Amino acid sequence: MKKLPFYLKIVSFVLLILIWDYIFMNYRNLPLKVPVYFDWDGKPNLYVPRMMIWFFAGVATFVYLLIFYLTKNINSPLLKMPENSRDDSKNAERIVSIFHLIIMLLLTFITYESIAIALEKNEVLSPVTSYIIVVLFLGVIAMMIYSYVISKRTSSQNATN
Repeated sequence: MKKLPFYLKIVSFVLLILIWDYIFMNYRNLPLKVPVYFDWDGKPNLYVPRMMIWFFAGVATFVYLLIFYLTKNINSPLLKMPENSRDDSKNAERIVSIFHLIIMLLLTFITYESIAIALEKNEVLSPVTSYIIVVLFLGVIAMMIYSYVISKRTSSQNATN
């Protein structure tokens, strides 16, 4: 359990490499326009020049580096966590690393799906992308509940002392 954040960071990095590699391997086969925006049904709504797919990879890299920085600096003002959660730095690092992995999974699936739709392998986004978004939101809600429970526990311990 101590090494879990390390392994999660490794998997997140591998996903980032997969994003760049998948774009690199398929770029020449892409049509001049690729989908980047999808409606709730997963159908593409907005197409942009294929050169913009590199911008998406750049955004994924920026997000990766930002969250990697936050896992190293739990006390950063960019990270909105309750103070009691930050007190246990290993637990806070584990939570941020899990979100890091989920976000990188989401970006990887969106990249794959966008290229697959552009290459006409798929017509719409697969439901996996929607499930990952739901897991991400549920994770945020779970973290808020967990932080609330910790804050109540800490305040009740301070009241008895």
